[in-house]
Order: sequence, then structure tokens, then C-alpha cells
Amino acid sequence: MNKFLSSIVIAIITFFIAVSVSSVSQTQVQYVPLPMAVIILLIIIITGVLSDMIGVAATVAREEPFNAKAAKKIFGAKTALYLAKNGDKVSSLMCDIVGDICGTISGAISAVIALDLINYYGFSNFWTSLVIIGLASALTVGGKAFFKHYGMKKSTEIIFLAGKTLTLFIYIYRYLLGLLKRGVSDE
Repeated sequence: MNKFLSSIVIAIITFFIAVSVSSVSQTQVQYVPLPMAVIILLIIIITGVLSDMIGVAATVAREEPFNAKAAKKIFGAKTALYLAKNGDKVSSLMCDIVGDICGTISGAISAVIALDLINYYGFSNFWTSLVIIGLASALTVGGKAFFKHYGMKKSTEIIFLAGKTLTLFIYIYRYLLGLLKRGVSDE
């Protein structure tokens, strides 16, 4: 029952994340020039592909290399160890939530780009939709296939880099939070 309940919670959280991110990205894509819309689409596809790679790497990664690095207090090793220990949860978050949301949003943005090409440049409705959505799908599926394989082969390096990156973000967040608290208390 616990897994069923956690699946429902994940589904609800995913719904709200997808709706909020999709509404922001789609409304913004409509008002930017076409080259910028393509760049936004590529960023979303790359985010989805890389998140799948990290999810697979977390599932495959062993804890031992990170134990040794954490004992030596190497930057990011503790966070990488946490990611490796919780590989199933990291994989669920990165592959099932982030990766799938990016895939869905990239499809929607592809449709917006196709409509822009049809409405403003007079391209053929049928072929434009097919080509744009086909290209986005090919980049997503091909990228995920390649980087999932890469994630399995280089899991230690990928998780260590993810650990360093997360640790850096945590330090920046704590620093900024400290500045805000000091700024509020000074008034």
C-alpha cells in the first residue's frame, strides 16, 4: 500500500509541475521570435535527455567510490553518495518526472513552432507538423537512447558531477538565504 500511495503522490506532484511549467513555457513561446522558440525547445529536449542520463546513472552507480571520496571530504562526494544510495528515488524523479515532463512539453512547443511556421510563413500544414514534431521526437528518443547507454557506462563520473553541481547549488542557496535573513533583520 505504501508504494501505491507514493505513486499517487508522485502523480499529483507531476500533474502540478507539468501544468505550471507547460503553461509558462507555452505562453512564452508564442511571444518570442521563431529562432528563440527553437532554442527554448532544444533546451527543454536537452534537459529531458540529461535528466534521463542522470536517472540511469544513479540506478547503476555503486556507493563504494563515493564512500572513499566522502571520507576524504572531497567536494560533492557526500551528495553523490546520497544520490547513489537513493538511486531508485533519483531515477524516479529524473526519468519519470523531469524526463517525461520535458518530453511532453517539447511536443507541445513543437506544435506551437509548427503553427508559427504555418501561420506566419505559409508552410504546408501537414508536412510542417510532421517534420517539426518528428525532429523533436527523434532528438528526444535518440538523445535518450545514447545518453542512457552513456549513463550506464560512466555512472560514477556522472553521479559525482551531479553531486558537485547539487552541492554548489546548495551552498549558493544557503549563502543567498543568509543574505536575505541578514537583510531582513537589519531593518
